[in-house]
Amino acid sequence: MERLPMASAFRNSLPVALAWIAAGLLLVCSGHARASQAGRDGFSGNPATNGGATCNACHAPGATRPTITISGPQTLDAGTIAEYSVTITGGPAVTGGVDVSSSAIGTLTPVDGSLHAVGVEISHTAPKPFAGGSVNFRFNYRAPTYNTVVDLFAAGNSSNGLLNLLGDGINNTQFRVTVQNGDPPPPPPPPPAATRARLVPLISGLDRPVVIEHAGDARLFIVEQAGRIRVLNADRTLRTLPLLDITDRVDDAGNEQGLLGLAFDPDYASNGRFYVNYIFDPPTGLDRTRISRFVADPGGNTANPASEVVLMEFAQPFDNHNGGDIHFGPDGYLYIASGDGGSGGDPQNNAQNPNSPLGKLLRIDVNGAGGTPDCNLVAANLYGTPPDNAFDDGDGGAGCDEIFALGLRNPWRFGFDRSTQDLWIADVGQGDFEEVDFVPYGTSAGLNFGWRCREGGSPFNTAGCTGSYFEPLLSTSHADGNCSITGGRVYRGVREPALAGRYFFSDFCNTAIRTVTRRNGQVVLENAIAAGQASQPVTFGEDIDGELYVASLTGTIYRVRSSLQSTVTQFTVSTPDNDCLNLSDGMTAVGTPIVAPPCSFRTRQRWQLRDDGSLFNYASGLCLNVPNGNPTPGAVQLLLQSCNQTASQHFTPTGANELVSGIAGLCVEESITAPNRVQLGLCNGGQHQRWFFNPAQANGTVTPRPFPRPVVTGTVPPRHP
Repeated sequence: MERLPMASAFRNSLPVALAWIAAGLLLVCSGHARASQAGRDGFSGNPATNGGATCNACHAPGATRPTITISGPQTLDAGTIAEYSVTITGGPAVTGGVDVSSSAIGTLTPVDGSLHAVGVEISHTAPKPFAGGSVNFRFNYRAPTYNTVVDLFAAGNSSNGLLNLLGDGINNTQFRVTVQNGDPPPPPPPPPAATRARLVPLISGLDRPVVIEHAGDARLFIVEQAGRIRVLNADRTLRTLPLLDITDRVDDAGNEQGLLGLAFDPDYASNGRFYVNYIFDPPTGLDRTRISRFVADPGGNTANPASEVVLMEFAQPFDNHNGGDIHFGPDGYLYIASGDGGSGGDPQNNAQNPNSPLGKLLRIDVNGAGGTPDCNLVAANLYGTPPDNAFDDGDGGAGCDEIFALGLRNPWRFGFDRSTQDLWIADVGQGDFEEVDFVPYGTSAGLNFGWRCREGGSPFNTAGCTGSYFEPLLSTSHADGNCSITGGRVYRGVREPALAGRYFFSDFCNTAIRTVTRRNGQVVLENAIAAGQASQPVTFGEDIDGELYVASLTGTIYRVRSSLQSTVTQFTVSTPDNDCLNLSDGMTAVGTPIVAPPCSFRTRQRWQLRDDGSLFNYASGLCLNVPNGNPTPGAVQLLLQSCNQTASQHFTPTGANELVSGIAGLCVEESITAPNRVQLGLCNGGQHQRWFFNPAQANGTVTPRPFPRPVVTGTVPPRHP
């Protein structure tokens, strides 16, 4: 098969496949939940690390819970060392593993080779066989030099020995040690250094959320792994009925299986089409990744599962490393992230095999233009392959025509910068490194990220590997507590200018949320949010205005906010004609009507947009309110009310300088027919619906300064002819 011309910097000779023997390889749980044959830290049940997560994060408990006990001295002299052991009994009782931590005091060290140090914790080096109905792990604990009380935490699993992370028994325990005959306790540590950002809880109670998307409007759509797509209204209340429920066909038996991707058509507003990526279990044969299209009902809040059209399927040889993310790119094509097929170390060499869709970034034309489908198990030709993909010789040629890029292990979340259109990919590593890949906009197809030959830019298995590989922008080490990267987005929102241009990402074990920027040609990595603020961070997402969200697998969605306190906390809110939101007749009582006379810069014209979306007035101590939540355009004049965090007091500034109300998605406007009256109207982009936030000053004229306007998602350049 002939390849299209590619820049020589990205050209790579593909290595031949290796005949690795899969038997004996341990499954590596990666993506949203991952452990490895060498246990990880952060899963001991310690409430101070990873939200108290245990082995449940990777192992699917389906068997009798084992008993976990810690044995050893309950009293220690300060500075001395004593031996302790963790014993696991019961459950499937074939092999066992463990993670042990302390309440951040003292030192843990292994006694023998069955445990190893991971950060400040200790974990199993490999699953250890049971003997006589139990398995035992031994470690030493060195007490601090001062008097205190220390808690030891241990979580363990009793597995069935099938190395598939399914049907295992999980439990955890803790053990208290009193340290005596030492120095007085030291003073408490200083508070942690201020970070650049913070998390504000948005909603909780979701069932394993794994995707956050918007459809070109003020709603958010949350994918639950079992097969549901939930809808958050503009006022961020959760609708009872999901957009879609396909739990009847989604296979989520494995921790990395399920409904994993969602993308709305760039023309969703007119055609109602959206696309999903999920694992499907056919009547016979291997599980499959399935890419399907659905059509929303009128109103766009529900969709009939029977509207499904299956576009693409490919086989998954194991139940992990499924990738799953999908997004429309700036070229209008649908990009699909696929993992290497699973197990560990890519035993089938899928990522470097041009005839396999596994371990790739795929790209298809959902409108059917271009070449015909190539590596697809669906008989019908329901999509096209772009002519400038890595391969282009038709069905059955020497390379999958759907491939845009090769050499990925398990890309867990990718995205396009809505401002620059650059591509960011987070790829989960094997045992040493995680990586962030940065692909500038306009880069030709055919680049090879290097997996199985390389891991995080370092050699992994170089047998048969030749040529050069696309280097990661950043690698993070497992020695620093990382285990499974969660990719994010570049912040391009309108509320937090201090965060602009930063790529946010996290890790399932090292839960600090970090940012990447590029300054003077150098990559700058910073901790934006300290570890422990969100346990098991599994995905990031944006709303229509570029505001950033992160989901915890435990069921909570958070807003990302700047923690840098502005020197300006009071703003006037003015129209382009320099009319300001004001209190009628200088009154400050509940029920005072809101008007928009010329700006006078008095205290009653000073407002603060709070995290809950309310507009707080400084002169009155009250909030802007829609009376009785009336959704009829122009029916009521806005007024002051006690702040209550309801939809009637929720207002969102947009990139078009609108203030969108939580009531029916209407816009705050200055009435055209009734001078100075402030009301709600259908959003139409008119001058009377544009509002600018300006630092409040004691005197003088304030020049209106709009929020920076982001590129609106869904507006894309024309497709390739």
